[in-house]
Amino acid sequence: MMLLHANGPISLEHTLGSGQAFRWRRDAGLRESGPHGDWRRDGDWWLGVVEGTVYRVRQEGPQAIAFTCGPLDEQAAAPLLTSYLRLDDDLPALYRRLRGDRRLGAAMRQYEGLRLVRQAPWECLVTFVISAYSNIPRIARHVEDLAQTFGDTLEFAGETHHRFPSPAQLAETGEPWFREHGFGYRARYLSRLSVLVMPLGDLTALRRAPFQEARSVLLALPGVGEKVADCVLAFSLDQGEAFPVDVHVRRAVQVWYGEGEERSDRWVREWAHERFGPDAAYAQQYLFHYQRQRGR
Repeated sequence: MMLLHANGPISLEHTLGSGQAFRWRRDAGLRESGPHGDWRRDGDWWLGVVEGTVYRVRQEGPQAIAFTCGPLDEQAAAPLLTSYLRLDDDLPALYRRLRGDRRLGAAMRQYEGLRLVRQAPWECLVTFVISAYSNIPRIARHVEDLAQTFGDTLEFAGETHHRFPSPAQLAETGEPWFREHGFGYRARYLSRLSVLVMPLGDLTALRRAPFQEARSVLLALPGVGEKVADCVLAFSLDQGEAFPVDVHVRRAVQVWYGEGEERSDRWVREWAHERFGPDAAYAQQYLFHYQRQRGR
């Protein structure tokens, strides 16, 4: 087991449970014991697959997490998890910049340690196309169906897991398969998406592109509307100006900042860009999580 330390607070509960990614679940954890390599349950962990590595991650303090992983060894896997959880993000500086906003300040205090994640862009893109007009448990089931059916097998702690399938692995999957497995109207988009993405190469190059240029590339893809594009920009491409707007965020902005008036998604996005600038993606996630939890 290895310890990682964050720049400021880190909360696995708020980060992994805030609807940014769909391949994490709570797990009692396993640890090796005995001379025969047996595994037994040990504490409260989160289990997830990140770019071909299975991680079990546990909170170890306000600014520290512990993890074990496989098949990649811990030393090699630590930088990937550090990047994924954005442990280097300066959260104290973010809080200082935004704490003057009364509503956002309340959200940051209540959900201190919530960090944006940095997912693989292809996985993020597919999962948020799947997410349209759905809910988190259903999205997670669909994502796991894809991984188990088409993804490479990963063995860890006596269990079998699956890597998220590559564009090439999904390219030959036709629309009927997606329809038969409950993807609904999204089937027509998902069956074409991988074919169109493959010529673009590695989408991580969009991290270095100007915000509007990266957004335009995503919006040209099937099934990618403005909310999906902004989710991919925020949760995988380091584009801090992105401000995904859904019913939770629109309601929060209308009630807390718009004096109760009906506001269009475009108005909300432009307002957020003006108010939060390069911190818009972080502001959105705190407002989204705050409003979603209040709704429960």
